[in-house]
Amino acid sequence: MKLKYLLSFFKTAKIPGLLPIMMDWKGMLRLHFLYSAFESGLLEALKEPCSRNGLLEKLEVKSPDILDALLKVGVSIKELQYQNGYYSIKGKRSLALTGEQNDIIAAVVQANVTYYNNSYRYAAERMRGAPLGDDLESAGEIIARFSKLTDPVMKSFLSEIIDGQDNLRVLDIGCGSGLLLKTIAGLIPNASGVGIDIDKEVANQARQNIKNWDLESKFEIMEGDILSLLSNIEPVNLITLMNLVYYIPVESRVYFFSALGSRLLPEGGLAIVMNMQGKDSDSAAANLNMANASLKGVTPLPHSSELRDQLLESGFKEVKVRKLMPGSSFVGIHALNFSKSDANHI
Repeated sequence: MKLKYLLSFFKTAKIPGLLPIMMDWKGMLRLHFLYSAFESGLLEALKEPCSRNGLLEKLEVKSPDILDALLKVGVSIKELQYQNGYYSIKGKRSLALTGEQNDIIAAVVQANVTYYNNSYRYAAERMRGAPLGDDLESAGEIIARFSKLTDPVMKSFLSEIIDGQDNLRVLDIGCGSGLLLKTIAGLIPNASGVGIDIDKEVANQARQNIKNWDLESKFEIMEGDILSLLSNIEPVNLITLMNLVYYIPVESRVYFFSALGSRLLPEGGLAIVMNMQGKDSDSAAANLNMANASLKGVTPLPHSSELRDQLLESGFKEVKVRKLMPGSSFVGIHALNFSKSDANHI
């Protein structure tokens, strides 16, 4: 390389902010590669080293140029390697996407490349009045899987709430995969109840999971809107709302909480776990809030104090708020002592 070209390169590299942005770009490139490699089945096909022709056959490729380009990207960022005519997985992230816990990792990648990405991509035009995103229906299954990230924290919070109860009847609203019901069954062997999800595909998956876990005699999975189904559900000791409140319009929340409270047994409680509006340093909450503000059918994250006031107004007499993760606005709320007399409008 001639010296003048090298000097020209260093001159370009001195543009303020360029190098940090290029470093960020490489991370973005890796995330997009992981998404494409997972969605296309490439990583699954490379669990064992495979030739290009083998990949063409396994993946039923109709456009070899795209496969070749994807392979080159994978090798360039060291997620793949090519030796002796065979491609194989090299990077830790790609290996993780083929591992036993790949579903959660895949959901993180899928969420960030799809609806989180769109929140920023279309932010300028949406701020000026363009329609908000309509990604919720297509993203429901990804969101349910993504939410598994917080399952260990939720389990700790729930174990504290239900400690000492021999029998428990639970209503899990927005039950997702059904994993929370499985967790409760593990904590309270005599537990029973209902899981509800408005998304048909998600509800079907939860129903299948409950069957696979041999919990059909304990838990029923229902599909539909909770307010439409509520009168058909027997009173329960515990109602759970995990990462769900921001799907309820702000102006409807007091009514919604009152309706839920009316289905609680005496001394029953409502458990809410979710991100709230947090400190400026909480980038995870800020990112989620950006996505929420950009989509139809959801609201920005609430403040803990706002949600507490709504619960008290709806008829709950005691609301306890607990921080569940250090340095995060991810909290658990336990609302107790619901007064039936305060639910006159239900």
